[in-house]
Order: sequence, then structure tokens, then C-alpha cells
Amino acid sequence: MPSRTRSPSSSSSSSSSSSSRSARSSPPSGAAGQKLRTYRARRDFGRTPEPSGDGGRARADEGELAFVVQKHAARRLHYDFRLELDGVLLSWAVPRGPSLDPGDKRLAVRVEDHPLDYGDFEGVIPEGEYGGGSVIVWDRGHWRPEGDAHDGLGRGRLSFALEGEKLRGRFHLVRTRGDGKSDSWLLFKGKEAGGGEDGGGDADGALTEREPRSVLTGRTVEEVAEARDRVWHSNRDGGGASEKRPPRTPTAAAAATPASAGKADLSALIRAIPKKLPSSIQLTNLDKVLYPEQGLTKAAIVAYQAVVAERMVPLVADRPLMLLRCPDGRGKACFVQKHVSRGLPDVLHQVPIEEGGESHLYMALDSFDGLVALAQIGALEIHMWGARRDNIERPDLLVMDLDPDESLPWQAVRDAALDVRRRLADLSLDSFVKTTGGKGLHVVAPLARRTGWDELKDFAHALALAMVRDRPDRFVATATKSKRAGKIFVDYLRNARGATAIAPYSTRARPGAPVSAPITWDELEAGAAPSDFTVLTMPARLGSRRRDPWHGFAAVRQSITASMRSALAPRRGR
Repeated sequence: MPSRTRSPSSSSSSSSSSSSRSARSSPPSGAAGQKLRTYRARRDFGRTPEPSGDGGRARADEGELAFVVQKHAARRLHYDFRLELDGVLLSWAVPRGPSLDPGDKRLAVRVEDHPLDYGDFEGVIPEGEYGGGSVIVWDRGHWRPEGDAHDGLGRGRLSFALEGEKLRGRFHLVRTRGDGKSDSWLLFKGKEAGGGEDGGGDADGALTEREPRSVLTGRTVEEVAEARDRVWHSNRDGGGASEKRPPRTPTAAAAATPASAGKADLSALIRAIPKKLPSSIQLTNLDKVLYPEQGLTKAAIVAYQAVVAERMVPLVADRPLMLLRCPDGRGKACFVQKHVSRGLPDVLHQVPIEEGGESHLYMALDSFDGLVALAQIGALEIHMWGARRDNIERPDLLVMDLDPDESLPWQAVRDAALDVRRRLADLSLDSFVKTTGGKGLHVVAPLARRTGWDELKDFAHALALAMVRDRPDRFVATATKSKRAGKIFVDYLRNARGATAIAPYSTRARPGAPVSAPITWDELEAGAAPSDFTVLTMPARLGSRRRDPWHGFAAVRQSITASMRSALAPRRGR
């Protein structure tokens, strides 16, 4: 069985929901302001890009309490653990960061309350300022107190459930006697009723070492420090200080997005974004039309990249890429580019990969700058490997590509994806789904990096063959066109070394300006179709949807096991 992270137990959710609602009832703004006195007194907001908390951030998720963990490379590296309560973020500095091992109790020193806006802060606090150093959003999500949160804090024992990208399950904060000089607590993971670990331990190594990147931008604190002139911050439009503290692009885009979908939304983004980009890329020919049917220009594609970057970059970062470049737009001369060539922006990384006894240089990105660079060179499609450049021989994605015959209705493709999901669930593998920008669907299962390419491909092939055995009238596992009439090709070859799949949120060089859109299984069952997701419709979708459709993707811990492979083997007599 794979090692996996589970959601907080349902037994605690009902008892804590009323507590969450009670805690959510925010005090008057003046009360929150009193709580932030120390925070404001320690900072010069003319110098630091940190939020002052004067904005009175509105909440879009009434009934849920936010939590955030920020990795902070100040004088000493530490993690700031923050829980929303009474209109502020209660905060603890955790020197070694949180652990998933219930026996590993981490020191957590209570520090001043922070404004809710701080939960989105990612950037560099200038040297000489309080807490000077780089900050990333290492994890975020929601928390549910067990019982009354105020009572727990007063008694010095606060138990709660976390539902984040990396931290999930039951945790405790317990006050210690300490040295009398600081408000010291211990942060540690809870245990299940049977005494086992709740949600898995740290058997594979420290979580903070395995997962060093931001859940917002995919960057490390080191990468943030290298870009000191570009501070990314969400829920802020920059105002008159945009040159000094440029806003984080995706949220600047979302702020310019009306609630309704349509070309007018993107037009507003096109006007608002290019001049505000926290990017080092020199943009040219922004008025060049790339999608003639919709009149979409390069500026429109850059604006789209700004909208999706927050969610796209962590999924694509550090993966070798293959591009479809259309410098003169869709429908004109396009070409595929796999390897590095002269003239590519320096922001794109070079990844040496052995192929056929020779070393070739692939491209990879790890920042919003990388996305902008690809838009600048006319890349209308971004295809990615299922592995990252630091361990290219250990893939971390299983991709089952469902490619239907032209004659099949969309419902057949939808049902096939649900079938794949059921089969993977029967093997204890969680999966996610996205459109491809064409007629097909991709079912994607994140994996721990323990399996080699040959094992992954063999597993995917076995899954495809099992589907063919059960429904030979519906599925085929061979790419031969003549055998695919009226059927769905279960393309397992996406899992071979060197193969690529269209990246989540990538545009496609096809009529209608479609994109490959991550969606929820509920949306798929409710009738979502590929035509719903285009360059024109995605800004409003992301602007109005707080919860990521692939929420929890990065937190899944699972592996392909020998028992899973055995379960897919054909039974005797069949």
C-alpha cells in the first residue's frame, strides 16, 4: 500500500464546525487593530513590502478559518506557523519547522499577531528591517479547532485539524513552562485513536527537506532572495507604489478581472498587466495577433499567463519541456522545439539529458519569468516531462491519456475517465483530472519518486490492457489508427522516458484558443466540457474560484507497489 496523507477525520469535523463559525465571528475592526499594535510598531511600511493590515481584507470563504506556514530565511531560518482567529493571524516561530512524526515535538515561540493579509505575503523584507530576509508561503489551507479555540489557548493546549497542501490531519499546540523570557509552546502531530500516526509520519525524511518550495509560486527562499527587486504579493493592486513594490502578477490580474467571463475581462487584463509585471523579460510585438479568430494578441497571452501563473508554475517547475512555437500565430508556420537553441532567454534553465548515447540540453522553467519568456518567443503549447530535473530518472506523475475517436460523444470520454479513476482508487491511488484542450482527458496520479521509467510505463500499460480486457468494444491500447475506430485509445505511452504531456493551464494552438484545464471530478460529472475552458474564460474562472480544483495534489504521498502490479495482471483462463 502506498504511503498517503489523509484528510482530517470526519469525527472531528462536525464537532469543530460550530467552533469554526464562532471563531470566524470577527470582532470590530478596532479590536483587530489593537491586536496589531506590536506588529505595526516594529515595521516601517515605507521600507518593507509587508502588509500593514489597514486594508481590512475581505474573506471569500465564510465559515472556514485559514492557516498558513511561511518559510522565513531571516537571521536564522525558521518557519512561521499562523492560525486565523478573531480577525488576525495568531503566530508562532518554529525554528525547525513542522513535522509529521507524532513523537517529534517542535519548539514554537509565540510572536506578535499578524494581519490576515500576511497570509499571502511572499517576497523579501529589506535588511535592517524587523525580520529582514526572504519569505515564501510554504503551506496554506484551513484549520478547525477541537472545541473552543479561545478556551484551548487560555488553558495552553490547542488541538486542531489542518487541511493544507502539505500539512493535513490532527495537530496540537501545548504551552510549556519555558525559561520565562518567551511564550514557548510545542507543535506536534496527533495520533489516531488506535495509537498509529494520523496521516503518515516522516519515515521518508524531514517534510521540510522533501518539500522546500512555495505552494504559491513554486520558488524556494533562495530563489526569492535572488530576485530582491521583485516582491510578489497577492490581494494588492500596487496602487501608487507599484514601481517600488510590484504586485504579485497573478493576483494583480485577478483584481482586474470582473466577475463575469468574456473578452472584456481579458481586455482589462491586457491593459492592466504588461506594465505591472514583476518580470525581467523584455516584451516586444505585444500587438501581434496569435489567435486570429478571437483577435487575441501576444499581450493577451502574457495576461493569461499572469492569471494562471500562481497555479501553473508549481506544477510545471523544473520539468524538461517541449514547446510548440508559433511566432506568427495559430494557423501559420509552427514548429516543435525540444532542445535549447541560441537566442532563448537566460531565465530558462538548461537540463542535460542522455539520449541515445548523447547528451542533449532541454529547457525548464521555475518562475513566472519563465512563463513570460515562453510567451515572448511565441510558444503556444507547453508540454512537460513527468519528472523534474533534479532526479530525471524518477518520474513523479502517472498520466493516462484518453484519446477518443472523432465519432465518439463527449459522454464516452467522461465515463472512461471515471472508469480510470475507479480502477486507480481500487488500487489505493488518488487521481486528478484535466482537459487537454482537445477532445480527450488526462487522468493524473502524483507519485513519490521511487519508481523508474520502465516500471511506470509497464504499470500504465497493464492498466490500459485491463481496461481493454473488460471492455474491448470501448477501449484500445494500441496507437494504430485502423484499430481505433469507434473506440478510445488509452494512451499509456505518456509514461515512457522522453514522452511529454500537455502542461496544466497551457494554451493550445487550436481553434477557439482552448487550454488544458485542471477540473474537479464533480465538475466532470456535472457536465464540464473542453469548450468551457479557453484563454477568454479562464480569468473569470480563477478570479471567482478560491479553492484550487487540484487542491491537495502536492500533498499526496503514494507509490506503485508490487501488489498493485499483480492486481492488474490478467487472470488465468481469460
